[in-house]
Amino acid sequence: MFKKSLAAVALSGAFAGSAFAADVTLYGVVDEGFLYTHKDADKTDTDAVDKFELRNGIQAGSRWGLKGTEDLGNGLKVGFILESGFNADDGTQSVSGTMFNREASLNVMGPFGQLSLGKIGAITQGTSSWGKVGAVSAFGTSYGAANVGNATNVFAATVGVMDNTIAYQTPKFAGFTVYAQYSMGSSKAATKDSTGGWASNTQVENESSTDRYYALGATYANGPVNLYFAVDSVNYASYFDKNVNAVPNVDDSLTVAFGGSYDFSVVKVFAGAQYFDEVLVGKVSGLSNVGLDLLKNKMEGYALQASASAPLAGGTGYFGVGYVDASEADSVAASDAFDIKYYVASVGYKYDLSKRTNVYGVLSYAKGDQDVTTASATVYDRKPSMVGFGIGLRHNF
Repeated sequence: MFKKSLAAVALSGAFAGSAFAADVTLYGVVDEGFLYTHKDADKTDTDAVDKFELRNGIQAGSRWGLKGTEDLGNGLKVGFILESGFNADDGTQSVSGTMFNREASLNVMGPFGQLSLGKIGAITQGTSSWGKVGAVSAFGTSYGAANVGNATNVFAATVGVMDNTIAYQTPKFAGFTVYAQYSMGSSKAATKDSTGGWASNTQVENESSTDRYYALGATYANGPVNLYFAVDSVNYASYFDKNVNAVPNVDDSLTVAFGGSYDFSVVKVFAGAQYFDEVLVGKVSGLSNVGLDLLKNKMEGYALQASASAPLAGGTGYFGVGYVDASEADSVAASDAFDIKYYVASVGYKYDLSKRTNVYGVLSYAKGDQDVTTASATVYDRKPSMVGFGIGLRHNF
């Protein structure tokens, strides 16, 4: 009630006399904690790096948002979500220059399901109301700062929150819900660098000068069983008017993932698998975290993960492992061939202080194995590793 009243008061000045103001909810998350990381790049003449910091959003990204609905009658509703991420440790926006970086959508709901338009997250990631991949991991998509083996640490996420997106979900039938998404990409003017040269190309929405995105997925929920499936592709830009990065990515990306969970009451187990092709190495966040994304090429491979959660000492305990095995995609020249392996194991604990506030702790260890056919000064055979440890406090409002 407080949330709705506060939002109504805040909006009433801007929308005096508006009937829908009372249906608007202000909500959010503030997450702050301490994070320690130890990274060993396994490079000659490069020391391991230890870092201890006050860190925002270890468990969940801090955010605030407004959402609301209006009942149009005959089972039809219209609604919106405006959600903005911020850094609680310094007060800045998560994405500079973009107020509602996590979601800005207009939604129509009825017996046909839901149609959403705007800036929307892919079903294959965890940000925004459309993210579904967290169903395959006990950690969901949380604790990424500590490099915990969550869903998006192990699975490739080719996109995050997308501009100019059309998304649809069916009504639930026999436990199933089906999702479809298409992003027309971005419209951006070409920019110049400090020397006056072109730094980027012109991008035109829904044309070959911008990346476009397609996804189809489904979830199933029935008692203790929850399942997830998704296939997606990025249609990479192929036209560059300013000749910046003018080698087109003619081979589009593909990911296919499935998984889910089963609740045995005393323990809930999760598992998932993904196949990916023509995906940039850095699109698997775990590979980036340990430093394997020094390889800027695209890869083909698979990822596996398994985890569990169970009641523990009045709270909830978590454990998970993940594995990635990849090599160069067909679009990569034979002279740049590589093989990558990645292993991660994580434990965590969460204790609820109330319905809206919890404390948490996580510990994770990850190791990579990179074998490059042709070594260079910056990329060569190595086995980087990372330890992440975080504790913190999260409050929902």
